[in-house]
Amino acid sequence: MKKEAAFTGLEAAIVLIAFVVVAAVFSYVMLGAGFFATQKSQEVTYSGVKQATSNVVLDGQLYGDAATLTKLTFYVRVPEGGEAVKMKDITFLYGINNAVATKATTGTTYDAESLSPGERTKVELTVTGPAAGCKFTLEIKPSVGASTLVQRTLASGYTGGVII
Repeated sequence: MKKEAAFTGLEAAIVLIAFVVVAAVFSYVMLGAGFFATQKSQEVTYSGVKQATSNVVLDGQLYGDAATLTKLTFYVRVPEGGEAVKMKDITFLYGINNAVATKATTGTTYDAESLSPGERTKVELTVTGPAAGCKFTLEIKPSVGASTLVQRTLASGYTGGVII
């Protein structure tokens, strides 16, 4: 009996083709996973940039109307390079003496319906005011992006005007 232990050329070609097919499928899967990861990271980056640039900041001073604060007047703006913000999407939270801030909904008026980057608008907010010497907080919170927290203490003898 003869022993035929050697590969023939046809068997070698079949093994080579199998290795090439397996390598091609593996590389296709790896490239697909890489493209998917790249796309997701790009979406996360754009979402982060949008949130970081959608903030609304206090522009100038807070103004009060009387010794027992009943109305706050101030200006807000969107910084240059930011995203436009609709004023109706901004929540104003107000608290006195470190109490839990409540949503200030009644008596909120503003000059513009939306703010584009670089623009500012006047906001008048009706509040149940602290007396002179009390601390209060105002949080300006857009629907997307970081909120701005403003803490002030009414000076004793305060009778209206700029709140320092």
